[in-house]
Amino acid sequence: MTTIPLIYCAHHMFVDLPEGRWLVDTGSPATFGIPGHITWGGVRRDVPQQFGPVGIAEIQTHVDSPFVGMIGTDLLNAQDSCWDGPAGEFRIGDAHVHPEASTIEFESLMGMPTLQARIGAHAARCLFDTGAQFGYVLSEQLVEGGTPDGRIIDFNPIIGAIDSAAWRAEVGLGGVRFTERFGLLSGAAAAMLQMVGVDALIGCSWLHARTIWYQPGLRRISISAAK
Repeated sequence: MTTIPLIYCAHHMFVDLPEGRWLVDTGSPATFGIPGHITWGGVRRDVPQQFGPVGIAEIQTHVDSPFVGMIGTDLLNAQDSCWDGPAGEFRIGDAHVHPEASTIEFESLMGMPTLQARIGAHAARCLFDTGAQFGYVLSEQLVEGGTPDGRIIDFNPIIGAIDSAAWRAEVGLGGVRFTERFGLLSGAAAAMLQMVGVDALIGCSWLHARTIWYQPGLRRISISAAK
């Protein structure tokens, strides 16, 4: 097991590695970064510097904390890990799930985890995207009864620029409940996600107070009670 620092800041999830600070992104199928390599689990690996036409410099303009790369599911899905927000630790190879944690099975969409959730009173298949600082719904119906909360101005490497009305709504994942801030996705990106059966995205805003066990081989996520 390898333990590295886990940092939640600027509404994102980061780890500190010898090459610098990296953003952890289950919504990206690929790892990429400015150094062209990453030390992960004690092993140095070569990685591309860009994800298609998108580089870190472009993403950095939308993130209020400096970082050198993004860790995608190509690395995250290679072994179990534990994201211990209260302890500030990301433990690669830790599969010792607490017996009182709530466990949820997930499916894979191009390596990215999707899971069943409830948003307000509605069932929804959600892409679990730790690279997203907010949640997103593909239909405004999912946030009916939610509390209006201004606007979201955001950016996604695949979707591009996002400008949307925002709502706060309760999310249920198994026995876990939390409130997420949601925007509304539309256009070609939303249509593409709807074609593959995705109703919403859940971001990382709620993770800092919990311990998460991510077990891609078993396709399950276990969540501790909030601290």
